[in-house]
This record gives sequence, structure tokens and C-alpha cells, in this order.
Amino acid sequence: MQKKYVKVAAILIASLFNVKAFSQSVSINTNGVAADSTAMLDVSSTKKGLLIPRMMAQQKTAIVNPATGLLVYQTDGDTGFYYYNGTGWFLLITSAVNTDKQNTLIYTTKGF
Repeated sequence: MQKKYVKVAAILIASLFNVKAFSQSVSINTNGVAADSTAMLDVSSTKKGLLIPRMMAQQKTAIVNPATGLLVYQTDGDTGFYYYNGTGWFLLITSAVNTDKQNTLIYTTKGF
């Protein structure tokens, strides 16, 4: 009977540590700065960028139950950044217009 209580206590303690581990933010940088508390993932660099997953259109549409907001870069066909809005894939950026030396998104029938 006592072994049963020890096992239950061990499971409860282990689950508390897991909850704590899953509530942490992750920081990816070269200067050791902690992640911003409001961010799940905080990436910072002055020399490198963020590389979004790249795939062909067929691979993109083969994703089963994509999360709303999922972002990928399509490498064939109409190339560019695509996001899933909950019902379908939409091209995020088609081109930029240089107006007063500022890049501006253009809205098209495919999205922004």
C-alpha cells in the first residue's frame, strides 16, 4: 500500500516539473540574453536572419490539419510566403513598392 503512495507522489512531483518546463520561453542568440517574458521564442541577431521552412506547393498542401497562422515559403509556382488562415493557404507577400524609400505590401486577390 505504501509503495502505491510513493508512486503517486513521484508522478505528481514529476508532473509539476514538466508543467514548469513547458512554461519557459526560449531565447536564441549569441549574447546570452534571456527571452522576453512575453515571447515563447525570442530570436535575436545582428548578423543572421530567420529562415522559415521551405517547401514545394505539393508539400505545403499535403500538411494535414495545418494550424491557423502557419507560415511557409513556397519554392515553386507562385513563390513566396504563404500562411494558413484556418480555411486555406494565402500568399502573404507578392512584391513591394518603393515609395519614399519604404517597402509597402500590396494587396492582391491572393492576399497581401
